This record gives sequence, structure tokens and C-alpha cells, in this order.
Amino acid sequence: MHDQAEKTGPHGAFLGAAVRLTVLSSRLVAPRPSGAPALLVLLGYPAVVLVVFVVLVVLGVSGSSTGSFWEFFGRGPDPDLIAGVPRKIRTDEWLVQSGWVVSQAQQGFPAVNQTLPGGMDATVQNDLPSWDWSTLFRPHVWGFLVLPLDQGMAVRWWLPFAALLIAAYGFAVTLMPRRPVTAAFLATALGASPLLQWWFLPTTLWPVAWAATALTTLVWCLRPGRRRVRWAAAAVTAYVTVTMTMSIYVPFIVPAAVVVVVVGVGLLLDARLGLRRSVGALLPLLAAVGAAGVVLGAWIVTRLDTVRALLGTVYPGQRLEATGAIDFGGAVAAFSGPFQRALQDGETGALGPNASETAAPLVIGLAMSVVLVWLVSERWRRERRIDAVALSVVVAHAVVLAFLFVPHWDALAHLLLLDRTTVARVRSAFDLLNLVSVVVATARLDALRARSTWSTAVLAGLVVLAPSTVVWAVLRATGSTVLSVSSAWTVVVALLVVAVVAASRRVPLVGAGAFLAASLVVGLGVNPLYRGVFDLTETDMGREVAAVAAQDPDAQWLGIGTFWAGAVLVESGVSTYNGVQTAPPEEMWDEIDDDASDEDAWNRLANVSWVPGVGEPTVTNPYRDQIQVTFDACSAFAQEHVDYVVSESRLDDPCAVEVDREEQGSAPLWLYRVD
Repeated sequence: MHDQAEKTGPHGAFLGAAVRLTVLSSRLVAPRPSGAPALLVLLGYPAVVLVVFVVLVVLGVSGSSTGSFWEFFGRGPDPDLIAGVPRKIRTDEWLVQSGWVVSQAQQGFPAVNQTLPGGMDATVQNDLPSWDWSTLFRPHVWGFLVLPLDQGMAVRWWLPFAALLIAAYGFAVTLMPRRPVTAAFLATALGASPLLQWWFLPTTLWPVAWAATALTTLVWCLRPGRRRVRWAAAAVTAYVTVTMTMSIYVPFIVPAAVVVVVVGVGLLLDARLGLRRSVGALLPLLAAVGAAGVVLGAWIVTRLDTVRALLGTVYPGQRLEATGAIDFGGAVAAFSGPFQRALQDGETGALGPNASETAAPLVIGLAMSVVLVWLVSERWRRERRIDAVALSVVVAHAVVLAFLFVPHWDALAHLLLLDRTTVARVRSAFDLLNLVSVVVATARLDALRARSTWSTAVLAGLVVLAPSTVVWAVLRATGSTVLSVSSAWTVVVALLVVAVVAASRRVPLVGAGAFLAASLVVGLGVNPLYRGVFDLTETDMGREVAAVAAQDPDAQWLGIGTFWAGAVLVESGVSTYNGVQTAPPEEMWDEIDDDASDEDAWNRLANVSWVPGVGEPTVTNPYRDQIQVTFDACSAFAQEHVDYVVSESRLDDPCAVEVDREEQGSAPLWLYRVD
């Protein structure tokens, strides 16, 4: 033996060590007899995600763009900006939801925020922290109730994202139990999607996390295994269902539901359990649906007036989207993911009006559908049996494409609730289908111990390449600056082609790695890394407002200008006529427009801002989600209802007496008393 080792030499020793390491790793990732992944595989990636989550929370670091306020209130570099740049286009995050969070903190987290006269239900929309029973189902806001504001914001930012990563990974390793690294790459790539990054909010992330959780639970329910595992998974699904639905942002819920329903039917048909056994297998999931329904029913009944008011608005109200509403330009934008590094430099070209509305996923699921069709034919050839799961993923793609491109089936789309989403939001289905397509294809290829044919793999690569070529041709023909700003698009397209060809040829680790690299090139850096929250109550004008409010707690306030003045008042928690209303408070608009002559203009979910004017308030809509009202301090409305005004410009108004002028940053703010 000694002589043989000497003859083998260092190369043989290295080879032997490699073999032993391969055997050990194979044993470590070997699934359990039930087919479930090994405990180390199941918990490894989630453990890493949770450690990173805890570190970021302790440091109070989030991706919030509240640093956008620094432009107005600060000078020089922002000391709390760690990396990247705040995204001003993300007003829904830093101006609206984060502003209301601070307002809630100032008022002690009530269920009804009293900032707008008449109050606003803080338990419907905006995912705000409050001392209400429904907060039990909003884990991302718990941090505000027990931690400092900075750490609370970090929890709100990262918890839904961590849930998405863990749920996506859980689905992947459930179907690919021997491929944990591939699963981790795919989950991370999903999280880095440019669409999800540009719409990064709990209302966007929870539907994706829910879809992956629901599909994983369905797989476990249809497999033999421990009953308590199935019931535990169903309980998690029920909880996340309530969490997602309480956001009531339907446009992102619908695409996730489409994927779950269509692919879920495929999983059920593929199990071939028969009606009786199927009902028994699905009992935990059916119980979960029932439990979630009971909780949501109680939640709706206990705030029915708010729900009715929201549904009764002019916008969004009963907003419905027509089928086939996308035109050629919209189609180009939908498949422009590889070019979207340009969005980080503020360049959208003809792709869309702004970065958020333009954001699109990196679509590889469509290309993987070529492989899935091959798998359907291959299974039929070998077993004379339809691969219902592979086919269902193809059908899910077809449903989304039909909604985008095929007109005149609105009645059916309405019956299926598809018209509750929008052209821009339905794209999130492609993100989910990217994950599902690669995972299902890999699991099927592993089961067959086969690779798709080279012709299939090449065709899949061409399906990725073709849309990108069309987008490039359109951008080049129109002289768009997107091409020059986003020079990395060639690398991204090449990586996507490698991803689908490698996955097709049963080298999923390479494919997932290439997809992850492409996603990071486009999606990394969309949101900044920011320390804490830019709290407007800590600005000079914020402190002045607090001092006046302490002396006159019943005063009514109003902010004039774009949004800086109004934001100070909202975050200060004083009673003001500024802010984003989810539904119009009856008391507030009775005071502003007592004859309801402008109801069409103010009966909407929108930001209420004020500009100088003459006479009684007049209401207009610069945009459908903006309400602009004129203010005259000498008007009957102002004389009766307004005590103090914060303005971004000096007022020439005989009934407005200047009290103070604060110039903390790039521009001053004036404080007036209505006389």
C-alpha cells in the first residue's frame, strides 16, 4: 500500500481527496426517504439570510430612499448614505409610506391616524405600525413597536425580502433536494430582479414570497411524509396569505395568484391521486385557506367603512385593465430587462415614463418553456403520460402573454380577476415563472437522468436572444441614450443565453450562476444602503412645528409647495390638510369643499398639496394620483379652519403673518400664522 501511494504521487492523493469530498457532499445533500431535502440543505441558506438580516437590523441599515430629503434639508455629502443614491422616483416609499410611519410614531401608533382632519385608518394600506390586532399579521412592522425608529425601518425593509429569498429557496430545494447551491443562486437572482428592486416594498415582495410558500406547501402535501410537516407548512401559508392580502395591493397579488393556481393544478394532476386521496392530501392546505379567510373576513368587517370608501374612489376605485392593452412600444419595454442598468442613471428613453414604471424582469422562463415542451414530449414518448407540471408552467406563461397581447376577452379576464392587475405589474409573474421554469425543468431532467437535445438548447437560447435583438434595434433606430448608458447589456444577454443553454443541458449550477450574475448586473444598486431614517421632526422646521404644537395642540396646519413643507407636517403628526390619503376623510373635504362641487377631483387615493391662490379653495388634478388645492389665508376656509402655514416660498398674503424663517439646507421654509 505504501509503495502504491508513492507511485500514485501528489496527483493521485489530490484525486483521492476530491473523490472523498464528492462522496461526503453527496451524502450531506442526500434527501430523506420521503424525498424531502436533508435538514442541512433545508436550513443552510435560510440561516445565512437570517444572519445577514439580523446584522443589518442591528446596524439600522436599510435600502430606504428617505435620504432624498437631504437634497432640501442638508448641505454637502449625506453622512448616513453608505452606498448608492436615494431614488427620488420612489416617492411611494420615502415620501408616502415612510412619512406615515414617522407620523404614526409621533402619535403613539394609533389604529386611526389623526393627521388628516377626520382621521385615516392606519390599518388599511401603507402597511403602517399600529396597536391593533391586525398588526399580528404584519411582522415587518413589529420592529417599530419595540425598537428605535432606525431599527424598525430596517426590519420593515429587510423582513419581506428575507421571506422572499427563503420561500423561493424552499421551493427550489423541495424539487431539487440535491442542488442547494443552484437553489440559492436562483432565489438570490429572483430577489435581485430589477422589477422587484424598483418596486421594493412589502406590498410587492409578500406576494412573491406567498406564491413560493404556497407552491412548496402544495408539493409537500401531495407527497408522502409526516403529517405534522404538512400542517406546519400549511399554517405558514395561511399566515403569509393574511399578511399579503392585508396590503390590499391587488395589482401585485393577481400575477402571483395566476402562477400559483395554474402551476398548482399541474402539480395536482401530476400526482394522480384520485379525488378522494387528493382531498385528503390537500386537507391541511384547505384548512389553511379557511383559516386565512376567517381572519381576513374579520379584518374586513371591522373596517368595512374604510374599504367601502376606498372602493368608492374615482381612482383607483374599481380600476380594471383591458386585455391586450399593450402596444409595440409596451412589448419592447416588457422585454427590456437586459438594458435596464440605464435606469439607475435616470435614462428610460422610449421604454417608459420613469424608472419604476419601466422596470421589467430578466425573462428566461419563456426560453425554458422550450425545454419544458421537450420534456412533455419526451415523457409522452417514454411513458405515454402527460407531464402536467411542465405543461402547467407553459400554460402560465401563455395566460400572462395572452393578457398582455390578446384583446377582446375582457369578460373572461374579469371572471378570473386578471383585469385587477396592470400591464406594468403583471410582469412580476415572469419573475416567479423564471424560478419555477428552471426548477421544474431541472427536476425533470434529473429524474430522467437526461439532457435536452442540442437543438432544443439552442432554440431556447435563441428565444432569449430574439427579444433583446428587437429591443436593441428599436433603441438604436430611435437614437436612444439607453444603449450608450447601459453598455453592459451585451454581457447581460450573453449571461442569459448561457443560463438557459446550461440549464437545458442539465448543468443547472452554471445556468443559475449565470442568471444570478445577470440579475446582479442589472438589479444591484437600484436602492441605496442608508443608515437610519431621515426624520423630518429632527430638522429645524420640524422642531419649530413641535414647539408651536406644544403651545397650541389643537391648531390646524397646512403646507404650501411641492412636498417638503407638507412632509414636515405629516411626519410631525400635527393636524394638517396635507398628505397622501388612501380615501378622502369626510370631515376634511367637508371643510374644504362644503358643496362637493369638486368631488371628482378629490375623491381618490392621492397626495394632497397646496399652492397660493385667491379666494376659496379650488381643486385640480395635475396627475390622477395628485390633488392640488389653492390657498388664500383671507378665505373663509382659512379663517375658520387653518391656524398655521408652512410654505416653501414667501407668501404675499395680508392674512398670513410671518412667525419664523428656517434655512437648514438648500432652501428656506417659512412659518406663518393665519390672522
